Amino acid sequence: MTTSTAAVPGGIDDMDAGWLTEALRVDAGITAATVTDVRVEQIAMDTGFSSLLYRLHLTGTGVPPSVIAKLPAQSEARGAMEMLGGYRREVAFYQRVAGHAPIGTPRAYAARMVDADFVLMLEDLRGWDNADHLAGLSLDRAQLCISELAALHAWSAQPANAAVAEEFPSLDTPVARDLLIPAFAPGWQVYLDKTSAPVPPAVAEYADRFAELAPSALEALTERTMLLHGDIRADNMFFDGDRLKVVDFQLTARGAGAADLAYLVSQGLPTEVRRGRDDELVREYLAHLARRGVTDYLFDEAWRHYRFAVAYLMLLPVIILIGWDSLPERSRALCMTLVGRAVATIDDIDALEVFG
Repeated sequence: MTTSTAAVPGGIDDMDAGWLTEALRVDAGITAATVTDVRVEQIAMDTGFSSLLYRLHLTGTGVPPSVIAKLPAQSEARGAMEMLGGYRREVAFYQRVAGHAPIGTPRAYAARMVDADFVLMLEDLRGWDNADHLAGLSLDRAQLCISELAALHAWSAQPANAAVAEEFPSLDTPVARDLLIPAFAPGWQVYLDKTSAPVPPAVAEYADRFAELAPSALEALTERTMLLHGDIRADNMFFDGDRLKVVDFQLTARGAGAADLAYLVSQGLPTEVRRGRDDELVREYLAHLARRGVTDYLFDEAWRHYRFAVAYLMLLPVIILIGWDSLPERSRALCMTLVGRAVATIDDIDALEVFG
């Protein structure tokens, strides 16, 4: 894809027929494209808080019938994503990684960023099955995702691709240490206030000491520098039979590959599907890596990273609970479910043993 120097639209109204025609011709290389009309439909209003998402129905010649447009949020979420570098990460992923790394992603017709503004124009996966994060993944779908993650991780471990991976931040950043970790305690209190599920005593003690213990997890999870998806949730996956395409690369980062795996398995699978399979799925992931040439990531190291990551990444749904009063009911249910799955995984695999 060739990146155009043309302006990024200031909002969805600026993505008119002329802008879309220029983007499809210059960025996507569809030189015969001419958009004569566009109908805008806003989508994902209950799930996409960090960006605005639209389905654009196109009329014209040589154009796809519809595309997905992604623009910055117009709320406090925008400031949070800019602080995390989320918009810049995702644009960089579609410019530098998608189409090169062996992981299924939607085609990017345009990926532009100017200062703090960005736009993504992506293939519409309307005919694909978007997984339900609240319901959780089936084992078969999780295994398909594991193979895709291993392909991305192995690609990034090749010396020829190291420079691309270096363009993305580490999992261990000042923002993680100074802002995210301290946000755990108030989010955890919301969880305790709202849940009726018992919390195992060891997990409760760990949660009380999260700010003290979490930095050692970050140190462990940055012992390797694979390129991670960083937010490999079920609702970021689209399936078509045995094909998978993954979206949302705003948290892409460098770290130990088992971190992606741990997040996928501990929070993406219902507890009854996951329970008793953690060890097996780590070994399956390592076998995929080995087939792609990464043979030095052995089970003991990966299992240690997996356990650290299961414990640390409970942070992500917990901190969202801070906004309980303004969260939609489904978002509340989702975060409570994900925290409950993470708590069960921590307890099942004795993850806290790695903290010594």
